[in-house]
Order: sequence, then C-alpha cells, then structure tokens
Amino acid sequence: MSSIVFSAALGAAILISTTACVPASRPASQPSASGGAPAAAPVADAATQKWAALAKLPDWTGVWEVDWRNSRHMPPRPPMKLTPEWQAKVDAFRAAQKQGENVQSEAANCVPPGLPGIMTQPYPIEFLYQPDKVVILTEAYMQFRHIWTDGRPHAEDPDLTFYGDSTGFWDGDTLVIDTIGLNPQNRLGPGVGHSDKLRVVERIHRADKDWLEIETTLFDPDVFTDPYEFTTSYRHLDDKIREYICVENNHDSADDKGRAGFRLE
Repeated sequence: MSSIVFSAALGAAILISTTACVPASRPASQPSASGGAPAAAPVADAATQKWAALAKLPDWTGVWEVDWRNSRHMPPRPPMKLTPEWQAKVDAFRAAQKQGENVQSEAANCVPPGLPGIMTQPYPIEFLYQPDKVVILTEAYMQFRHIWTDGRPHAEDPDLTFYGDSTGFWDGDTLVIDTIGLNPQNRLGPGVGHSDKLRVVERIHRADKDWLEIETTLFDPDVFTDPYEFTTSYRHLDDKIREYICVENNHDSADDKGRAGFRLE
C-alpha cells in the first residue's frame, strides 16, 4: 500500500466528486511578463494530490443498513467469554431483570449507544471521503465518527467519548479502524460494560455490489478472557440519511434501576 493511499481518507457511501474539488489544470507553460522564456508549470500541491487520490478508493456510494433479516445467513454472534468478575455482574443484571429491573436502557433518555453499539443500530449509515479522514454518519441520534487516515498516532491521553479516538488505514480494499478512549457508559452487551483498556478494531470491506461487511474485534482484558469477534452485514440502499432528533416527542424514561416509565407532559 503506497503512502498516498495510507494517508488518503477512507471509503465512502457518498463519493465526493474529485472533478469539483480539483483546481482547473494550468497550461504546460506560460509566457513571462517580460516576454522571455515561458515559466515552468507549477507542480500540483499536496492538497490537490490528496483530493485526486480519493477517486482510487473503493466506491461505497449510497447508504447501508444492517441486515436484520439475515438474508445472507450469517452465523449468530458467539457468546462472550467473560472474566469471573464480569460474569458475576452479568448474572446479577439478569437476576434483577427477572425482578422487573434493568428492562430499559439509557437509550430511553436519549443517551447514544456509543461504539460499537452505534454500528449495529436499525438505522442506515453513510461514509464520506475527505483527505486524511473518513467520516461515518449514522442516522440514529444524528451521530458521526471521524477516522483519521493520515498516519497520526492515537492521542496519548484521549478524552473518553462515546465514539473514541479512531485512526485507520487501507489494507487493499479493506478499511481498518482502531479505536481507543471510549466512554465507560457504553455497553458491549446486556449488562456488559468495559474498562478504560477497551480497544475496538473494525475491518470494513465490500463483499459484493449489494453488501458491506464489518468484522469487529473487542479487546478488553478486564472484561473478556479472549478477544470478542463478530461480523455484521449491511445491505446497500438507494436512500438517504434522515433527520433523527431523539428528544423531540421522546416520552420514554427509565428510573435509576432501569425500570420503564412514560411521561405525558
């Protein structure tokens, strides 16, 4: 993989037109003001080269929706292999559910699911190419992710956020994303949280013209005895991202024990 591909932004569902972004070409030579020998044509600057390189990346035009019908007959997610500490927490969580607690997540209060949860929501996602980064848009909660592809390292002490600090590179036609710095409010499964050691690695590629696949691996030695891996299929749609405002007409609520409620005001 050449350095220009490594530093170019990643694949996108909306492919930005390089024709509109690349400045008009200049003639090979221009007369000098004094009428002497023509001046040499300037070499294209780095920014122009980066925009032009986007056209060489895989075409992920359109939007992509999780295959909830499992049309491709993908295997189900495997069970998580948890450390004894976290297995005890999950057992307590499930026991509380049987008592009517923990039946509703904080999503009822418009708290986004974070990573990796946002990538498996029942709403479309979209990819935008830009030099040095890819932006992933998600209809759910109107969220977005920046994946930096210019070779920068992770921040040494990143702020903990719902979608973390993401860097990426191209491995052939596969976009590889590495994310750290994730907010501990995120949930990896029912009753399963994570530590500040969580690392999420995603490998995104187009399986064929109609399907995109994301292979996700979760690393957290405080939670898992082995890295947790699963693959999600996305169906291509000729559609668009719609506006999603969670707090507009949102009446679901949950108390401090996760019990569902309903507000009429």
